[in-house]
Amino acid sequence: DVGEISYILDRDFDIATRAGLHCAPLAHSTIGTLKTGTLRFGIGYFNTEEEVEKAIKAIEIISQKAF
Repeated sequence: DVGEISYILDRDFDIATRAGLHCAPLAHSTIGTLKTGTLRFGIGYFNTEEEVEKAIKAIEIISQKAF
């Protein structure tokens, strides 16, 4: 569940994300994620490479554990 993953990222890794349809239900219908939604990272100009690596590592850790 993307909502649970978003919560774990916030609680355990101090990483803020958005979960859901992101005001784009037609896009989700097109890509087949209308029922589940997606998890979105807001990466921008001021994010560092280390922050991106931290997010990638956090997803790897979450995917290997049963939370």
